Amino acid sequence: MSKNILEKNIKAELKQVNDVIDVKIIRGLPYRREALRHRFLLYRLGDLHRMSRFHSNWLQRSVNVVATFLL
Repeated sequence: MSKNILEKNIKAELKQVNDVIDVKIIRGLPYRREALRHRFLLYRLGDLHRMSRFHSNWLQRSVNVVATFLL
């Protein structure tokens, strides 16, 4: 699965979980399970962005290549 599709799916599921949480808050029901799912999805989304920033950092990669030749 490509990173863009994965990000799109995570955001769509986050929206669904947010809607369920909103309804449960309005009705006064507990929403612990949904909150845990929400936290997990946010972590996965952040992890996805953290990896993309690491891979897009061309300066760091070039420094690593130079360091390899110097050692």
